[in-house]
Amino acid sequence: MLESCEVASQAEIARREGVSRARVTQIMGLLRLAPEIHEAILSMPATTHRSIPAEPALRSVARLADRNEQLREFSALATVATVPR
Repeated sequence: MLESCEVASQAEIARREGVSRARVTQIMGLLRLAPEIHEAILSMPATTHRSIPAEPALRSVARLADRNEQLREFSALATVATVPR
C-alpha cells in the first residue's frame, strides 16, 4: 500500500486496518527478514509437529542488517522454537 502510494503513511494503514501504529511498525519490520526466512516459515505445513520461533524473536532477527546474520540467528531460533504452530 505504501509502495503503490495507496496510503501516505503507516499511520494511515493502522487506521484502515484498525490496529495500532506500533503493530504496523512491527509487521513492517518483519518484511526486512531475508527472503529465505520468509520462505522457510511459509513452507511449513499447517500440520507440522515442529515449532516455529515466536514473533518477538523474529522481530529481533529482522533488526539485523546483515542477511547472513539473520539466517544464522533464525537457524538458531528454529532449533529451540517454543511456539507450536
